[in-house]
Amino acid sequence: MVVRHHSSAAGVLALLSEPDPYLKQYALKALNPLVPQFWAEISEHIAIIEALYENEGLTKDARDSAALLASKVYYFLGEYDEALSFALGAGSAFEAESRARGAEEYVETVVSKAIDRYIQVRSEERGSKVKMDARLDNIIEGIFRRCFADGEYKQAIGIALEARRLDIISQVYQETRDISLLSYAMEAVLDTGFSLSYRDEVLNFLLSLFPRPTPQSKSFDIHPLTRLLVTLGNPSLTLPLFTTLVPKEKLLAYQFAFDLAEGGSQDFLESIRSELPEGEDESKEVYDNLRQILSGQESVKLYLEFLKRNNKVDLLILKNTKDALEARSSIFHTALTLQNAFMHAGTTSDLFLRENLEWLGLASNWAKFSATAALGVIHKGYFEQGMTILGPYLPQDSGESSMTGAAYSEGGALYALGIINAGCGSGRSVEGYLRETLKAASGEVVQHGASLGLGIAGMGGRNAEAYDDLKQTLFTDSAVAGEAAGYAMGLIMLGTADGNAADEMLTYARETQHEKIIRGLSVGLAFIYYGKQEEADAIVESLLAEKDPILRYGGVYTLALAYAGTSNNVAIRKLLHIAVSDTSDDVRRAAVTSLAFLLFKNPSQVPRIVQLLSESYNPHVRCGATIALGIACAGTGLQEAVEILEPMTKDGVDFVRQGALIALGMILVEQSEASSPSMASTRATYSKIISDKHEDPMARFGAALGQGFIDAGGRNVTISLQSRAGSRNTSAIVGMVLFCQFWYWYPLAHCACLAFEPTGIIGLNGDLKAPKFNFVSNARPSLFAYPPPTKPPKKEAPTKVAAAVLSTTAKVKAREKKKAGADRMDTDEKPDVKKDVDVEMKADEPVLSKHGDVSPLAGSLSDLADGVPEGKIKSSRKPEPSFEEISNFSRVTPAQFSYITFPAEGRYQPVRPVSMHSKNGKAGSRSLAGRYAGGGGILILVDQSPDEDAEFIEFETQLPISAPAEVPSVPNGNANVAQTSSGPHIALDDTAAEADPPGPFEVLTIDVFTDTLTDESDLVSRLRPYHIICAMRERTKFQRSLLDQLPNLKLIATTGLRNAGIDVEYARKKVVVVSGTSGKGNVTLEHIWALILATARFVAIDDANVKRHNTQWQTNVPIGLSGKTIGLVGLGRLGVQTAKIAKAFDMKVIGWSPNFTPERAAKAGVDFVETKEDLFRQSDIVSLHLVLSDRTFHLITASELALMKPTAIFINTSRGPLVDEAALIDVLREKRIAGAGLDVFDVEPLPLDHPIRDLENVTLTPHTGYVSDSNYEAFWTETVENIAGFLRGHPLRVMT
Repeated sequence: MVVRHHSSAAGVLALLSEPDPYLKQYALKALNPLVPQFWAEISEHIAIIEALYENEGLTKDARDSAALLASKVYYFLGEYDEALSFALGAGSAFEAESRARGAEEYVETVVSKAIDRYIQVRSEERGSKVKMDARLDNIIEGIFRRCFADGEYKQAIGIALEARRLDIISQVYQETRDISLLSYAMEAVLDTGFSLSYRDEVLNFLLSLFPRPTPQSKSFDIHPLTRLLVTLGNPSLTLPLFTTLVPKEKLLAYQFAFDLAEGGSQDFLESIRSELPEGEDESKEVYDNLRQILSGQESVKLYLEFLKRNNKVDLLILKNTKDALEARSSIFHTALTLQNAFMHAGTTSDLFLRENLEWLGLASNWAKFSATAALGVIHKGYFEQGMTILGPYLPQDSGESSMTGAAYSEGGALYALGIINAGCGSGRSVEGYLRETLKAASGEVVQHGASLGLGIAGMGGRNAEAYDDLKQTLFTDSAVAGEAAGYAMGLIMLGTADGNAADEMLTYARETQHEKIIRGLSVGLAFIYYGKQEEADAIVESLLAEKDPILRYGGVYTLALAYAGTSNNVAIRKLLHIAVSDTSDDVRRAAVTSLAFLLFKNPSQVPRIVQLLSESYNPHVRCGATIALGIACAGTGLQEAVEILEPMTKDGVDFVRQGALIALGMILVEQSEASSPSMASTRATYSKIISDKHEDPMARFGAALGQGFIDAGGRNVTISLQSRAGSRNTSAIVGMVLFCQFWYWYPLAHCACLAFEPTGIIGLNGDLKAPKFNFVSNARPSLFAYPPPTKPPKKEAPTKVAAAVLSTTAKVKAREKKKAGADRMDTDEKPDVKKDVDVEMKADEPVLSKHGDVSPLAGSLSDLADGVPEGKIKSSRKPEPSFEEISNFSRVTPAQFSYITFPAEGRYQPVRPVSMHSKNGKAGSRSLAGRYAGGGGILILVDQSPDEDAEFIEFETQLPISAPAEVPSVPNGNANVAQTSSGPHIALDDTAAEADPPGPFEVLTIDVFTDTLTDESDLVSRLRPYHIICAMRERTKFQRSLLDQLPNLKLIATTGLRNAGIDVEYARKKVVVVSGTSGKGNVTLEHIWALILATARFVAIDDANVKRHNTQWQTNVPIGLSGKTIGLVGLGRLGVQTAKIAKAFDMKVIGWSPNFTPERAAKAGVDFVETKEDLFRQSDIVSLHLVLSDRTFHLITASELALMKPTAIFINTSRGPLVDEAALIDVLREKRIAGAGLDVFDVEPLPLDHPIRDLENVTLTPHTGYVSDSNYEAFWTETVENIAGFLRGHPLRVMT
């Protein structure tokens, strides 16, 4: 049977108007499959179809068909709401359609719209009397049933969360008993834009579903449960967990305590500690241990020990930076201070400082403040000995020191004290000390340091007394002290959303005139609303509406911190809008940077979002993009981010390059060359920029910080804004926000160390001791290995090149060699076969490798298979193993955690998994999202053989303090400064003598002559005494006769790499070194076109007329360049570049030179002319680009000039003697050509009475075609280098 194809639906549509209901029903069913093809035609009858749907005289089946038909028509019309409304009325017809082939897209769209409508109505139901449409409810229930039937539980959970159907989540868990699905629900509600109230409702519901963890369950639920409890921050929900685990399952209780201590806020942890029961007998010791763990101090001590034991800082990198950066420059001193602090963060090693006391002594004022504060970064976490370490620098009991500069050391030490005690619990004695010092301080520098220290040490503690002390400091209205107080007030009240504190701070910010105070308060406000989401919306809107850009700047950070880690779409859109619309560059930069704080849980999305921003015309937006990439993708090695940043290290704006260099260090921290292809090139870029004295200071500063980040914490930390349990890492987020303020205030850069997360596995047994044991990493060792140590540069001896020796010569040398060998037979001497001699090589006998390779690579590639028969070549390298054993307290990078396994036969097994992203022992790809969830850290271990003796690791940083003694340096840099209070710390003590200046250089007497002598006898009289002469270009001629009369001359340092005025060959015979320099930029090319344009448009003439008060306003008609012909005499590099620009002006370009060919013309893109005369005859502009030589002297004579058009102009920027100057003057005086632009002359400087000065139709410049600031910078920098190299016996850039 042949299928009949419809060309129209008109026939079927006509049946809709028939009176017979059966025909109508038939038509409705027949039209349904025709809708995709004839929907436009059917839509014209939509009113009839709707009327049939409402016609109660038809059967339900017919009405359902009418509703389905109307729904499909509206779908194709793009009216999805109407399509849904009729689909709801279609009943069984829609269900049947959902199973029909070809209807998938329609059904999926309607179902999606139904879900959206259902979610909307469910949300409105909670606060109003809106009733759910039963038909809509049936569709959604059907969707849930299908999800359960198909095992699509995650889809059901997603819809249930959006629709507030928590009963569905309970049904999913009751049916599956799968804890991972509860974790999925928790992550979904935490990482998307749900309100705080609903988020807490869901989390409380999920907490009731989580089963109690047990060792037998392998405790896969510890991480999600920890994250859930930390997010809720409710001690009453957490306490029952501990009371049920103690004492029988104390190992799990300890593990929970350590995990909570890493992610919980200070007030949350302090509340748990205070409410834990005292316990009895066995449980008392467990509860005491839990209280100690929850203080955070045990974790800090363990990580301190880990960093100290595994310190792998490469001191040669620091030495190279120190040698390259000028220590007397404050910015460079601070750069090295920060690099050293970051590289040694938490290692307690001040070896570099001890070995460079002279460098350290050069710090002054705020550089001294930063250097002292850096001790806090180095000793971060050594809270037990913080006061001892910083004792020599802290204010004494008698008050602030009156010595000049002492305040900077004291302020820096107070700041360092806060950094050392960060995360060690609130309410401790150190906070009391900082408060008392702050109240007693009268100097703003000490107040500044004390405020920052108090804010960091008491972060999130909500200490009202500390807040009041800081407020009193703020009210002194000192810009320096007030700024720090503003930051610290926010830190103390972190995440409280305290309205009174916010009102006080905002009111004062509006009243004060100090920008520094306003900035400190605006960022402090952001800290107060940390994590508060919609509760911060009102203050955010208020701040963003302010006229003061600094308050808008604070509004941006308030928005970012309120929604930190949520990836909230509304917040992201708002930041993107600010980034492209705000009038303040600072606010725009902050908006782009702040994207990182919203998106750090989804780092792979950030490159895509900031890609266009990184190409913005606004450099501040580009800079913000670099920092956003660095913070959000920190520690991931994400290649997409690196590929955006690498070109930005060459950006034309210095602070953009700085940001890119810093961001690369953050992203590549703890990456290896095997895991990241950009690692080696990035390190090379850092070294190159730091050592390049011509590079901008901001870029060099950024490179130094980048080096610090890439090797942070002795190469044992990563940068993470996410805790191991997957919750927000509050300390890290705060630290990075403060670090971003280094744009305005360098000392705040120290706070980046708050984001440093030690990455290792620290195993503890039930007694909280660290046993010695090994575990396995199922990956190639090189994939996660430490970087190899930097090798000092080697002085390479010049390589001898094989010389071709004629066969006759070779025979003579062979006879001589044989004779010499016979003479040596009776002696004990052996010939030195390694002496530098020419290698004899016959021209007709190529050197063959063992495999007959004639290639120059024969000696290298072929030797790889020495001694191996052909066809059985083997690599000399041993194959790398596919796994390695690692000991307790060793580094394990975040990417490596998923490859870690504990052998089943091993004595110790962790009570929770090492990672939630196990690879099952096989290498593979891994999602970046949640890369720290369950990543290593402190693991409590089950001892499978408790009756056997065990070996334990001795902790160096927890030894009892001995009497003060001199502390010797140890080779690995782990100097234990905590064991002394009076040892030689660093030379910042103001009572110490100032550092001596560098040793004296050899004294050089320098004389400068600004005039030019042409008489040789006068030159001899002037120059005879000098050993070194610096010559500017070819102005002074050093020919044979002059060189013979300068007996003391040893070096001529000229500018440029070619100088026709110096007889270089004769100078070499006289043993006089001639050194040249390179240049920089396109100076001459720019000048050529400056002369062409100035001459063609009579710029000089009109300028003179206007300045002479000429009554006639316009006196000349400029020559237009478009369509004109330019003739280039000489097509070298400059000629070709000139031609390219001429074409931009739509000019015809022709060229000629003595050696010019049609092939070269075609390559240069110019038209070839046969003769010089043709060129002069055709050209509207003639420009010379030749080197002066005997052949080109007076190449242009009166005969060529006579051929030029009366409207033509002549340009010479090469050399004056190329043209017959007298003939040129005649042509110009008689105005046979329009004019000339001249930069060079026969005699320079041009004599004052020279006739060319009197001509009106010339534009003259004093041979400045090579002069520019950038060119002179290159000239004189390299001239000094050439002189220094000559004095050291190693001349540079020698001309031959």
